Amino acid sequence: MWQRDVDLVVPLWQGCDDMRVAAGASALARLVATANPRMHIAVSDGRRGAVDGVHHLELIARTMRQVRTRMARRNPARVLTLGGDCVSDLAALEHLSRRYPGMAVYWVDAYPDLHTPQSSPTGLVQGMALRLLLGEGHPHLLGASRLVPSQVKLIGARVAAPEEVEFVRSRRIEVVDTTRLTVDARSVVAGQQPGSPAYIHLNLGACDPQDFPAVAFPAPVGPRAALLTAAVAAITAHHTVVGVGVCEYTPAVAHDVTVLQSLLQALRLVDPAPPPQEGAREVPGVL
Repeated sequence: MWQRDVDLVVPLWQGCDDMRVAAGASALARLVATANPRMHIAVSDGRRGAVDGVHHLELIARTMRQVRTRMARRNPARVLTLGGDCVSDLAALEHLSRRYPGMAVYWVDAYPDLHTPQSSPTGLVQGMALRLLLGEGHPHLLGASRLVPSQVKLIGARVAAPEEVEFVRSRRIEVVDTTRLTVDARSVVAGQQPGSPAYIHLNLGACDPQDFPAVAFPAPVGPRAALLTAAVAAITAHHTVVGVGVCEYTPAVAHDVTVLQSLLQALRLVDPAPPPQEGAREVPGVL
């Protein structure tokens, strides 16, 4: 099991404007047993309009300030965040990036999340999450720390706007796509020093929806469940994992919960489960 100092439960949904992922944070917290302190971050249920082209700007900024304050007070060395949307773990990731300069960041997501308020077609902060970590975005959302592009690997990304594609190309951000994973899932850690610190941001939408449809924004033609699980396991085996964020789970959508359990096992968050009983795989929701 992965040892950490604190678990955060952040049911933020306004970043993707889909309330179903708030229930996902609670469902993940029930699946992941822990003896660690667990911090539940209060998130408003209210909706807010767009400010400067960003939906729910002040509400999201307030939530991020809450998490930053908690991180500053406790100063944990290892953090698990259970979200919520893709924005849920940004403050924890910022904190860890200050503790571990040069930390590898594996952004496991069907979308690269590299928009700015100016380029975003939706105004949703979820699509701006990684760009914020790289130091660009609305000033109300930017943290004190910055990643550099060489720290980041995009795993499973397959839906990108032309502006995002150009940003990836110009900043030379490494992309590990499904084709490369299929050849060798262990290639995900190529070029990384064994035992070096790493953060895994796992948006469950990275998995092909044929295997796991219980996400807010399913994107076809992604890595199948077994392949994605193997890639995540390769990361945890190669690195000293200092942070994990799991997000975008919509438990109300019918799905095979054993796929999620396998991914959580690869992250070393749960023990291997016993074989399911016949007929127990398809669930209407983990509520």
